[in-house]
Amino acid sequence: MERAFALANHWHMNLVRKNTKIPYISHLMAVSALVLENGGSFDQASAGLLHDILEDTKCPEELLRATVGNTVTEIVKACTHEPSEDKTPEGWKKRKQHYLDHLLDPKRESKANLVALCDKVHNIECTVRDWHASRHDQSKMFVGFNAGWDLQLWWYNSLADAFDQLVVPADLRTRFRTAVISVFGGTQ
Repeated sequence: MERAFALANHWHMNLVRKNTKIPYISHLMAVSALVLENGGSFDQASAGLLHDILEDTKCPEELLRATVGNTVTEIVKACTHEPSEDKTPEGWKKRKQHYLDHLLDPKRESKANLVALCDKVHNIECTVRDWHASRHDQSKMFVGFNAGWDLQLWWYNSLADAFDQLVVPADLRTRFRTAVISVFGGTQ
């Protein structure tokens, strides 16, 4: 985990969470902690620290593999969104649908499911914070994102439905869905 943290810190240094001044490393640390708190292994926790490294930085996969090994690298790859130059809402939805399809693929690295859920739990719980800070104003939500309210609603509800089909801790799935409902309301 020390090597994973050092690599994550190096490649995410000076990055912040979208629309905040919060250092990005805080998200990676939170995901890793959630993994451990929910019965994950040190390999899974290391992948939690690194789950965005291939997607959000220029870190080469070869360096990742050489630093943390094959198991962690394969979990990270399974959690990575496909790259896309299409920043339109349509391109965003296509990319997210690909992620959902991959998430439910029976050939997917099953160790990645917990890491993916922990990532999404932390993301939606941050969204809940932003939702309350906006005083529940949809027009203030997702500013600076590639998709607005309606697509985010589709995305988070689709994720909740997908996680319900995976072998992941039930209380963590409930935590995710509760946060989705807190922001977007009941079943859509």
